This record gives sequence, structure tokens and C-alpha cells, in this order.
Amino acid sequence: MHLTDDAFLERLPEIYRDRRLVVGLSGGLDSTVLLHLCVALRGRGIIRSLEAIHVNHGLSPNAAEWQAFCETMCDQWSVSLVSRRVEVKRGAGGGLEASARAARYQQYEEVLRQGDCLLQGHHLNDQAETLLYRIVRGCGVHGLAAVPRERAMGEAMILRPLLDVSREAIHAYAQAHQLEWVDDESNLDVAYDRNFLRHEVLPKIHQRWIGALNNLGRLAEDAADATELLDQVAENDLQQALSVDGIPYHTGLPVIDISCLKQLTDYRQRNVLRYWLRSQGYPLPGRAVIQCILDELVSAAQDACPVVSWEGCEVRRHGGAIVALKPLDNLRPFSCQLVLSANCDLELPGNGRIYAEKPEQPLVLVRSEVSDLSLGYRSDIVFAPFRLPGRAGRKSLKKWLNELNVPVWVRDRLPILHRSGELVAIPGLLVNAEYAVSGNEPGISCCWQTPFERQW
Repeated sequence: MHLTDDAFLERLPEIYRDRRLVVGLSGGLDSTVLLHLCVALRGRGIIRSLEAIHVNHGLSPNAAEWQAFCETMCDQWSVSLVSRRVEVKRGAGGGLEASARAARYQQYEEVLRQGDCLLQGHHLNDQAETLLYRIVRGCGVHGLAAVPRERAMGEAMILRPLLDVSREAIHAYAQAHQLEWVDDESNLDVAYDRNFLRHEVLPKIHQRWIGALNNLGRLAEDAADATELLDQVAENDLQQALSVDGIPYHTGLPVIDISCLKQLTDYRQRNVLRYWLRSQGYPLPGRAVIQCILDELVSAAQDACPVVSWEGCEVRRHGGAIVALKPLDNLRPFSCQLVLSANCDLELPGNGRIYAEKPEQPLVLVRSEVSDLSLGYRSDIVFAPFRLPGRAGRKSLKKWLNELNVPVWVRDRLPILHRSGELVAIPGLLVNAEYAVSGNEPGISCCWQTPFERQW
């Protein structure tokens, strides 16, 4: 196609034209052309508010020159520019490119306000590169959608109006308007996967199949439509499969009822699990892990407590439900002396906090002046059987936890108040009848703020 400002106007939805538009400006060919097109539309009165943002990653010896280039260009075109310098963490998970991208987008989020639109110069070749990159690395249907044309970022939007325009058309526009731009020398290094695809793979594909880039772009668009449909089905299925009762100690987390999940066909079970995990912000596992969740958790016995883990997430079963959690850190040994009072507030290393309140419910300790209390975990001491208030017979701690439906993975993390080797109370859960308030005796309600809070 022949790129003109009229062709660009057709790709800029009318809903965005009156908004504050911010161009992500690197100074390279693509973003320079994008900014020039926006300046042309501003000159015609179509765009009313136009700015740019440049993020200096400091990774190249030429980074300062690129920033100066962008500042000069924006000054010449009367475009307000925000320049930000960031420090990219080398050696972080995901590689240098991913770290640079994360740092860049953090700056975007700080600059953009509600209703703003960030314009980016991604084009058809970028779309093809991303699609091939995801295919060879292994991706699901959602991965085939590659680069979205538009998406939300906080309260702002990201729009890529040149996504169906080839790099050749963008280069031709730049030459026709005698534009200057900077070249990032790292873009030539084929040691980077994307550069290898750009310089070694895509040219050969294009040489063999002339329409390949357009076909790959259409595949990404079709995949985006398909994923939207899959998500709509998954959202409906998830609402039917969510547990009404939830899992103790995990209030606020979307818990799936296994019996409801089993009513779905196999492929809808896999689809809803992916949607459930993705909607909570967890890394999406491969098909084998999803199938493992179905085989080892969903199909497990009612009293089984299996777990399926991968980097950044673990799915656990309790009774007839499953829940997704961030992996818990190993619990460090901890014990201390504790004076229980209305002002008690204690952080537990890696395990939330306990605090005391004046009682409104019956879970209180007998006599506020109870002393010589220690705080520790279940592994610290063996407790003799004890009785709960209003209950006949003594039981071991394990049996009481079974009866109270406490998940297995929570039990060793329960903070336990004890006195001379005798269990006194577990904050928010139970009190030994020997220490429970009777009648109008004063008492303190002890609570535990768990590390299992809503996590997204």
C-alpha cells in the first residue's frame, strides 16, 4: 500500500482523535514516521492534542544522542516531549529485551492519564516477527493473536495504527518526506531471536511467498477474534463453575467447584482453566500442565490434597474445589513471648500478622490478664488433646483442624498461642476451652491476617 496521511487517518479511529495522543518515540524509522503523520493530521485540525515520550534505556553508547535527536525533532515540529532515563536490570528473568520493555512501559504508565491514548509504531513486519517468534517458542491460540491493534493500559489505551502497514511502505514514506531517523545498532545483531527472524527468516519467506506477510497479519487478526470468542465462552463457564462456599482462609479468591467444572466438555474445561489463571495475572502454563491439573487435581479423590506447580503459580485442591496461589515461601522458624492485649500487633516473617481486638464474637481468650504466652508454629511443639468451648471430649489438634476444614497447606503456617506446652488458642480459629471466656469475663479477640489475601 501507499502510506499517506489520509491512509493513516483511516487507521486512526474517530474516538481517539479528540483525546490526548502521546507517541512512543524512540527516534527510529517507525516512530519517526508515526509522529510525522500525527503532525500532519494536527496541521489539518484533525488531531487536537499531540505529545511524545522518549525512554532512554542507557543500553547503547549512542543513547544520549538518540535522546537529543528526539528532543530536536520534537522542538522543530512543535511537539511537547517527555524524556525519561531508566535503568534496565540486566540478568533479570526474561532477558534484556523483556527488562527494557518492562522499564519502558512503567514510564508510559506514569505519564499517561485517564482517557489518554499511546500511539506506537508497530507495523506488519513486527506482527509477522512476533507471530513466528511465538510459534517457534511454543504458544497457544492466544499467543497467535500476536500484537493487538489496541488494548487498555490502566485507564489509558494503546493504539497501533500502522499494524497492517509494511516496513517497506513506512520507509518509502520517510524517503518521500525526506525524514531523518536514528538506527539502533543492536537491531542488526542476529544473536537476538527477533533480529534473526527479521534479517534471516522473514526475507526468505517473503522471497518465496510474496503475500506471506499479509497472510500472517490476517492470521493474527483471526486469532484475536477467536480468542475473544473463547474468552466470552470461558467467562460464562467460569461464572457457572465458581464455588459459592470458597476455601477457608482464601476469602476473595476465585475458587473453582470441581463438580461444576466436570460438567463441561474436556476442551471447555481446558479453556476455562486458562481463562481463570490468566484473569488472575498468573503465567499461563502449557497444555501439558493444564492437562496435569485436570488429571491430578480435578480427578483426585475427595480427601486428596495434590498440588500442580510451575514458575509463578501453584494450583491446589481442597475438598471439592481448586484454588490458584502464588508459590508460598518456605516458612522460617519463628517463636516469641507475647503479651496479649488490645494493642497487640505482630508481623510474622513471611506469614502475615496477628493482632488483637476487643471481642465482638466468642473467639476470645479467658481473662485478659492471661500471661506467660508464647507464639510459635505447629512444628515447634507437640500439643496434648484439648477441648473446645461447648464441645464434649478432647481431640488432638489434627482432628480439630480436620473438623474445622482447614486446608492442609495452611496448617503448618497457623500461628499458635501456647502456655507451658499447652495450646491456648489459634488466632481467628479456635480457643482451648480451658482458656475460653465464660459469662461476662473480659477477653481479647485474637486475629490472623493471612498471607493468602486476594493477589491481583
